[in-house]
Amino acid sequence: MRRTLVLLLVVAAAGCGARSGSAAKQAYLVKAEAICAKAITERNAVAAPAGAADFQPYVHALVDIASRTATTVGALTPPKADAPALQAKVIGPLQEQLRDGRRYAAKVDAATASHNTVALLTLAGNPPKTTRADLGYMRTYGFKACAKAADTAG
Repeated sequence: MRRTLVLLLVVAAAGCGARSGSAAKQAYLVKAEAICAKAITERNAVAAPAGAADFQPYVHALVDIASRTATTVGALTPPKADAPALQAKVIGPLQEQLRDGRRYAAKVDAATASHNTVALLTLAGNPPKTTRADLGYMRTYGFKACAKAADTAG
């Protein structure tokens, strides 16, 4: 569950690149991959919840990591030649994944506020699992850490 939730969120805007092998693409990939690798390390450092009372802070920690990552990666300028494809296949879909995570966190907040342990347990067992980014495109493009972070299947 932890991996699914975090991977859903971590890379909300990790799109990059230009022509295969170009200096601009490589520079962009290096920057984005470093951001994603840091996010994965931060995610792995978040302690899994020991009980219902720990679940809300856990979810918010993951959403915070995802939001910071999305902001930082989103501030990068992709090479112009690849920007449209990256927007359509990576950046836009990952922004939607982040919105999924935020909606999920709002449900956790509501269940916590109403002291609904059954709802919290249900939410804990059913985190968002839809990978919206085109992982094949990401991998072909050269993303490793970012594709790993965006993949909610595993």
